[in-house]
Amino acid sequence: MAKRSVTIRDIAEKLNVSTTTVSKALNGASDISGRTKRLVFRQAAEMGYVPNILAANLRRSRASLVALVLSDVSKPYFARVIASCEAALESAGYTAMTFSSMESAQRESMFLHTIVSMNMAGMIIDPAQESDGIPDTLKQMGIPYVFSNRYLDAANDCYVAADNVRAGYLATEYLLKRRPGAPVLCLNGPDRISPTVTRLKGYKEALKDADIREEPGWIFSNCFGLADAYTMGRRMAEAFHPPFSVFCHTDQFAIGVMRALRDVGLRIPEDVSIVGIDDIDTARYIHPALTTVALPKEEIGRKSAEMLIALMQGREPEQRQILLEPKLVIRESA
Repeated sequence: MAKRSVTIRDIAEKLNVSTTTVSKALNGASDISGRTKRLVFRQAAEMGYVPNILAANLRRSRASLVALVLSDVSKPYFARVIASCEAALESAGYTAMTFSSMESAQRESMFLHTIVSMNMAGMIIDPAQESDGIPDTLKQMGIPYVFSNRYLDAANDCYVAADNVRAGYLATEYLLKRRPGAPVLCLNGPDRISPTVTRLKGYKEALKDADIREEPGWIFSNCFGLADAYTMGRRMAEAFHPPFSVFCHTDQFAIGVMRALRDVGLRIPEDVSIVGIDDIDTARYIHPALTTVALPKEEIGRKSAEMLIALMQGREPEQRQILLEPKLVIRESA
């Protein structure tokens, strides 16, 4: 049988004082004498008392925990975002707790209910796919929240993200100039998330500005990961003869496509030029090193936290919608 945890009531009974006195002593209240505090701490140590931080958080009118609800923390993109977000929150006295929906709206909904029950101070959310019902849920929760990386309503949400229209434009424009006259294919991500929609918009705008008509079959949609990217890369090789170029929604997709094309004997960049988006750490070390559009991941994390801190402290953020500038990083793949 598991040993029962020592409670504040146990300490109070041992010292013959009230549970209120013990609670105040453990929390450093100013109206408890130093002698009483020493007695309580000594007794707590002797009995092996471990404070229940979560229970204490639930009792406070204003919690110190902040939820990071992210779409898929296995993606390399999130490592630097989380680190910078946590640093900004900790400097303001908050502690971050990360949840990963793994692109499941059902898991996301479950996490939101958990966050409410834990009386968290606020939330930064990168919504999962198919999160159509989330706006009403968020409003009913009654806690401040900020969208990060993705958003649902560009005009009204509080969010921090990269300017993904610009990112898609930069990648496509570079490929058009790098290989004039050759088709620029687009490997796009899940259809119903804001980065996919906006990067595709940038791709189309670049084609239009270059006076190039988008041809049927140039866009490969709804890619979900490396395996999908590899499969679609093989399809590209079957449908198009080099030279051609590929704009990939993410660096991970680009890596999958590069492997597929090389497996069928195509050379990069001699036969096919490839550009990704993100600038994950791996991008510079693969062969050939990946040309990509770098996103300001640390800045996205920091500004997301700063916007949420303002809302949690009852202040109006300086900006409610922030789009940060991406940057083209030229390497060997294009």
